[in-house]
Amino acid sequence: MDELEIAKRRAMYLIGGREYGRNELIEKLKNNYSEKTAAAVADMMCEYGYIDDNRYAEKLARQYITVRKYGKSKAAMMMRQKQLDTETIEAALEAYSKEDITDEIADILRKKYSDRLFLGGIEGKKEMQKVIAALARRGYLYSDIKSALYIIEGEINESEEDK
Repeated sequence: MDELEIAKRRAMYLIGGREYGRNELIEKLKNNYSEKTAAAVADMMCEYGYIDDNRYAEKLARQYITVRKYGKSKAAMMMRQKQLDTETIEAALEAYSKEDITDEIADILRKKYSDRLFLGGIEGKKEMQKVIAALARRGYLYSDIKSALYIIEGEINESEEDK
C-alpha cells in the first residue's frame, strides 16, 4: 500500500470522529505524511464531499454563538484556530444579525446577572462594570452590550410601572 492510500484511510478515520476543515485536516495529516500527500488527500475529501469548509464554518458559528453564547469576535477567533479562512468565517457569522446578538446578551443578563444589574451607588456601578467586562471577554461588542442593557432596563421599568 502506498503512502497516499494509507493517508486516505487515516483521513477517513479522522473524519469519522468529527468534522474537519480542509486546512485543519492537512495540518493533522502532516504529522505523519508529507505536505504534498496531506494536501492531495484533503482535496480528495473535498471532492467526495466529506469535508466542506462552508458547512463546517456554519456549524462552528452556530455552536459558538447560540450554544456557547460567544460574541462574534470570540467566535471568529475560535474559528481561526480551526484553520478556516477569513472569508469563510465572515460568511458563516453573517447569518447572525445585531438583533440576534443583542437578544442573546439580554438572555444572558436575565439568567446570570439579573441580581447584579442597576444597583444604586458606587457598588452598583462597580457591579455593572464587572458584568460588562465579563460579557466583553465573551467576545461581545460594547455597543451590543449597551443595547441589551437598554432592553433589560426597559423591562425593569415596565415591571415597576405594572406594580
